[in-house]
Amino acid sequence: METAPAAPPRERSVRLEELAGTRVGVWGHGREGHAAVRAALTAGAAGVHVVDARPVDPAGLPTGVTVSADVADLAGCAFVVRSPGISPYRPEARELAERTCVTTGTGIALAEFARRAVPTLCVTGTKGKSTTSALAAAVLEAAGRPAVHAGNIGTPLLDVLLDGTAEQRTLVVEISSYQAAAVPDFTGLGALTSLAPEHLDWHGDAATYYRDKLRVFSACPPRSVAVAPQARELAGRYLDPAQLVDPAALVPADLAGALAPQHLLGEHNRDNARLALAACALLGVDLAASAEAVLGAVGGFRALPHRLSPVARRGDVTFVDDTLSTTPVSVLAALDALAGRPVTLIAGGQDRGLDYTGLASALAARSDAVALVTVPDTGARLAADVRRTPGGAEVAVTEAASLDDAVAAAIGTTAPGGVVLLSPGAPSYNRFRNYEELAARFTELVLAAGATALPGAAR
Repeated sequence: METAPAAPPRERSVRLEELAGTRVGVWGHGREGHAAVRAALTAGAAGVHVVDARPVDPAGLPTGVTVSADVADLAGCAFVVRSPGISPYRPEARELAERTCVTTGTGIALAEFARRAVPTLCVTGTKGKSTTSALAAAVLEAAGRPAVHAGNIGTPLLDVLLDGTAEQRTLVVEISSYQAAAVPDFTGLGALTSLAPEHLDWHGDAATYYRDKLRVFSACPPRSVAVAPQARELAGRYLDPAQLVDPAALVPADLAGALAPQHLLGEHNRDNARLALAACALLGVDLAASAEAVLGAVGGFRALPHRLSPVARRGDVTFVDDTLSTTPVSVLAALDALAGRPVTLIAGGQDRGLDYTGLASALAARSDAVALVTVPDTGARLAADVRRTPGGAEVAVTEAASLDDAVAAAIGTTAPGGVVLLSPGAPSYNRFRNYEELAARFTELVLAAGATALPGAAR
């Protein structure tokens, strides 16, 4: 087992009650930062100071909460709650952690849930964690175990804690690598969906990303983390293999074979369903006894927004929003899910140095069925990789200057019965505020071109 690097000095989970009577800093004022301010005030902090590089209107803050843009202003705080998007490897983060106690909202909340004996499942992975965690919560409910699904892009854990919504329920937490990196003492149950290089700008390199991603499970007991086959070998390098358990050892074979997620595209989503069931088995659900309810929950589960989600149709062409696809591996999974149909792939976004040669080779191998339309910044690199790949000259490649141009090009060239797939293989921060804004613009463009929105599609 490879050794995980030490967390930045003094970064640790703290109890909510430790904040009472102290001056608390909150670094970052997004959703998690808002929850941290609320938690500090609820705990009885003597004062709260918010630091954010973006302008924060003091009038919008609770009484007595101050704000500035200078990280140095946090040095006088007894505790600083760091928001997940701020890497602890940044020089100013390391310096701050040497001077005061830095923690995270996820760490505080998980420690409190453990103290209150709330059954907790943490689900992570490079891709698939949202679907798997949501599926696990749905299966728990179907099996008669009330559940709360929270974390990462959902409700911040501190808000769940303060609202009391997890009391007498099972907590299913979707956890990102940013959050997992700061939780070395979680002793509950886990599920790991997949592993591939991601967020290298935050973690620094792929090895550190894997170690950070898996740190949340480092204190878990034996046979407590269900792990998908794709991630098993790599996870065993960074965790004790005795902690890991295969879904096949937990899910009856006949039940696994009967799974029919009708509204989820692709074999990878069948893997997600099997992993979700395995996680429920770890939580004590008798899958065989609840088979009918379990199959119904999986069969009726609909794709979450922005994850291989059909949003519109124009004639015989379907438009699919897969904007949460931010790695080459997730693009390949999307293409596999749509095999058998002509696909025009729109890809490209913020460049974080990921390797696109494997994706380029896959596109070259599917040149008869897949066309490529790229957008900046990574689009130029992907297009070049495709052209250099043996057989890549057969791929129809269009380099567009913007999403508007890319959608127009895709509409003009996609064959009847085909799919226009927005699966960027990169984040969208170079052109859009977030993936949701990217998805909204994509849908707006296709509807303006005469497409009809599909029932239930996110708008």
